[in-house]
Amino acid sequence: MDALSTQLKTPTEVVFDYTHFLCESQQPNWTFFDIFRSLLPMFNTVLEYQAGGDQSPLTAQERLQQDAARVMSVRHTDASNLVQLAGLARAQGIKELTVLMPYALEYRQMESISHQTGAQLEYSNENREWVRFTFISDADTCLH
Repeated sequence: MDALSTQLKTPTEVVFDYTHFLCESQQPNWTFFDIFRSLLPMFNTVLEYQAGGDQSPLTAQERLQQDAARVMSVRHTDASNLVQLAGLARAQGIKELTVLMPYALEYRQMESISHQTGAQLEYSNENREWVRFTFISDADTCLH
């Protein structure tokens, strides 16, 4: 990941380690707040506001990791998880998302993900598997 982290071009580019997500999802660490939130979702906003009052703002990468942990699941396909992850990234204003993968995706999966997300995809399977999403806004497509 060091090689990729040095290649980040802008603060709106984020690296997400999908391998880490898969490992963490296998061993959930439930806190009292996690259990309470799952039982009473309407209090989620109140708890986050009170718990986060003394903390510094989260980076785009930290926000994406937190949001991904809430919506992605090891029970979903990789393609489904990556589509959800791309949607979260786009909603947060992230322009480029590099996802470190534990294995290569099939061409059909990549094509489906690109179609569903509307993102341009690059991938590498040389030294370490990764997929890079580049999100094109509507304003960008009007300029071309």
